[in-house]
Amino acid sequence: MEISSIGIITHPDVGKKTIQEIIKKLRRKNVTLFYDPLTAEKMGEKATKVWDMDADLAIILGGDGTLLWSVGELKGNPLILGINTGRVGYLTELGVHNHIENLEKLFTGEYFIDNRAKLLINKEYEVLNELVIMPQRPASLLEFRVSLGGEKITEFRADGILVSTQTGSTGHALSLGGPIIHPDSKVYLIMPMISFMQEQPPLVVPDDAVTVIEFMGKKKDAYLILDGNEIKKIRHTGKVTVEKSRNTVRFIRFSKKKWKPKITDSGFLN
Repeated sequence: MEISSIGIITHPDVGKKTIQEIIKKLRRKNVTLFYDPLTAEKMGEKATKVWDMDADLAIILGGDGTLLWSVGELKGNPLILGINTGRVGYLTELGVHNHIENLEKLFTGEYFIDNRAKLLINKEYEVLNELVIMPQRPASLLEFRVSLGGEKITEFRADGILVSTQTGSTGHALSLGGPIIHPDSKVYLIMPMISFMQEQPPLVVPDDAVTVIEFMGKKKDAYLILDGNEIKKIRHTGKVTVEKSRNTVRFIRFSKKKWKPKITDSGFLN
């Protein structure tokens, strides 16, 4: 794929020198560059809001939070290249120690595209990692009824519920004791958050099925949290539907390996 336009998105803590190195490298190529408002201010360039970037590729400097936010804002499904300048960076492909030499590969075609599934929530929102339903009042149990493909499969009480993609299985879901799911698996994960008396284990379900989550018991409203960024209020009379999105996120990778430890050598997989 020919790359003729690139959007640059950075976390506030990314240093000016790091951004300058990347811009210097890219300006040697015949590409149009867009800068998010924060980057533009640092570099004295014209700003473009992230959702207005008409780019073939987005280079995102930061950690996983910056990447997840950017993916949610970008339109047109550009290629994504994450450069980790944060603490974890499971989702990113490069670190600040090896990003310059790899940028050249973008223009010689020495990369692979890793398509990652997303979930569609209430026919309106999409997540790459996960959605979480939590009570508005802290330390308050919620009661859930979960149906799959129109059939009720379980009812339980818990501090909340998390539904994760394969990609998100190495994040919050893993911290809750959930399994790591291979990125190519055609499934997603329904994860109770500290279920009462451990009455409900995690559920791995096929991604061609629609999950419906309803509230039971006391009339408690809740929050719907999408990839850790967007927060929506949910009435106790409402429901949340989850299904596989038709859209994917297209990450640039320089290795075909699906299982690899990140730069932190923590041993976790992305």
